[in-house]
Amino acid sequence: MQMVKRIIGGFFLTLLLLWLFAPKEEIYYLLEKSLKEKNIIISNETISDQWYGLKINGADIYTNGIKVAKASELNFIFLFLYSKLTIKEINIDKAFHTMAPKSISKLDATYSILNPLNIKINAEGSFGVLDGDVKLLKRKVEITFPVAKELKSVKKFLKKDPVKGWYYETDY
Repeated sequence: MQMVKRIIGGFFLTLLLLWLFAPKEEIYYLLEKSLKEKNIIISNETISDQWYGLKINGADIYTNGIKVAKASELNFIFLFLYSKLTIKEINIDKAFHTMAPKSISKLDATYSILNPLNIKINAEGSFGVLDGDVKLLKRKVEITFPVAKELKSVKKFLKKDPVKGWYYETDY
């Protein structure tokens, strides 16, 4: 019985140590490579590896060679049953203020094994507050604005419902 406990304990300890010392930067570079295929480039960033994830500071975001936004801080948390991306202070370039909100102070995207078919999105910014879901199986994005402030720039993409308020839905 003691031998079985030691083998199981050793297995989980090895798994934990492999996770803590894994090269998490390689996961980020893989993400960057897949974004580059869609003409989205993240540059000028500073990457620091942490025990439980990855922290990126000062990232410039380009699409089709045009600077779209600057994000001051991105935190990726990778755990076995839970993953979270937190982005702080996204400032959209002035050329895009007619098509996108001026700034996003905080954006959280959370994936949990308890709800494996959905990614939960929460954000606060110049538009107010938004709550959303990315439904992976249905390939659908649903975003609602429970507390709306300045929606003038994105109002042409939104629909109004008496119960939901302003919302956005699309398939991908």
